[in-house]
Amino acid sequence: MFGFNKITPINGFDIKNINNARQNNYAWSISELGEYIYVGTGRNILLGIIRSLQPNAQIPILIKVDPIDSLAEIWRYKKDGTLPWERVYKAPEGSGISGFRFMIMDRPFGGDPCIYAATFGVKAQILKTTNGVNWFILEDTVLQGTSSRAMVIQNGKVYVATINEANQSPIPLLYSSVDPEFYPWEVVINTAALGFDSSKNPSGAITNMEVFNNKIYVATSNPDGVQVWRTNGAEPELNEWTLIVDKGFGDSANKYSLSIGTFRNHLYVSGTKQLPSAWAIPEGCDIIRIDKQDKWQLVVGGDPLMPATPSKGVRGRSLSGLGSGFSNPFNVYAWQIQEYKGKLLISTFDDSSNMELILDLVLANRLALYKLIGIDATDRIINSYENIVRLLNENKYPIGFDFYVSMDGINFSPLSLNGLGNPNNYGGRILFVDSLNELYLGTSNPFQGCEVWKNGSFKLNTPF
Repeated sequence: MFGFNKITPINGFDIKNINNARQNNYAWSISELGEYIYVGTGRNILLGIIRSLQPNAQIPILIKVDPIDSLAEIWRYKKDGTLPWERVYKAPEGSGISGFRFMIMDRPFGGDPCIYAATFGVKAQILKTTNGVNWFILEDTVLQGTSSRAMVIQNGKVYVATINEANQSPIPLLYSSVDPEFYPWEVVINTAALGFDSSKNPSGAITNMEVFNNKIYVATSNPDGVQVWRTNGAEPELNEWTLIVDKGFGDSANKYSLSIGTFRNHLYVSGTKQLPSAWAIPEGCDIIRIDKQDKWQLVVGGDPLMPATPSKGVRGRSLSGLGSGFSNPFNVYAWQIQEYKGKLLISTFDDSSNMELILDLVLANRLALYKLIGIDATDRIINSYENIVRLLNENKYPIGFDFYVSMDGINFSPLSLNGLGNPNNYGGRILFVDSLNELYLGTSNPFQGCEVWKNGSFKLNTPF
């Protein structure tokens, strides 16, 4: 086994309230402060996605909860395991906060550490804590959007990229502050600035961000495919950005980047196909790597679905020899990319866990679909998903997220192909390495509640 131990005795943390625990679907973010790690949850995420697509949809029992409480929580765990999980924050009524998608530890002005937590909900907001117990929503009139997928620390500033989940703007939303408690967020990419040159600044919603080679890299979503840009210097300046790759790495079907991370002398960036269609008809993710000279190479990916010619570089064949999704269309996302003890780890979102859910969703709304698209079309959809569910079970497909390791950043071996033994873990949502060089893995599990695993001793033995 890989050397991981599950440290959540009950899925979703809350041992005193099982219904509440189940609604902590996603271990969406992890950070640390002192002797504790902190996990920001996403609440009823799959339910929320369905409601956003069709507010009146009937919800199948697989993910139905009663009563529904979508106010996000933050839980903490003492690293030495001597204390049980403890809830330290519950989003207040009326806040519209249903998740904490990103958390980051900082030391403003080189002083005491704090955690900033970015929300998902009605409005993008930032919380701050200095002791892990008292969390405060920072006053703000600058941030736009409804969520943040990425924050980084660079040259004494915290940078946050926000997006509008309901209607992604072509304008990248990026802000910085030395400490947002005292200094208002500053707009980093100002498209209205005098002399603004669209060819020298990122375009599209920023879905990921990383510091590499002492520069800030951003991945943006665009109609003709994901793009990757970097700053020319250590910090962003007007018209001082360089485009590294566009057109979805040579496949315009790659619309977003949902993971980014460094390994040795390369930056690894993923590409995910159009959502929600890639959930309904699974299409595997691609992964590229970028070196310090701005050369990019395809690491995981097959023949493009929508061939395109990038303005720089050539797609070519994948270095690993693996097709999209690690040669598995159900791996719709590469959800986390993390270096650990000289190895590259990549966890996925495996959509096979959702095939039965989609079937149940169609069946629960069959009468409405008869009126909307007709009886024959609805029955064909039902028959298709019945066959998929049957074939997955007959062929003993390992349902649950995949977890891969590479020693060289090119050749990959599976550590787990079945959600660490739980098929309801459809995503390895977060990988976090703390200051003690211990690795934590948080899952996405909309059926039972999320799990958190801790690496005991890094071994490459028999996969789960």
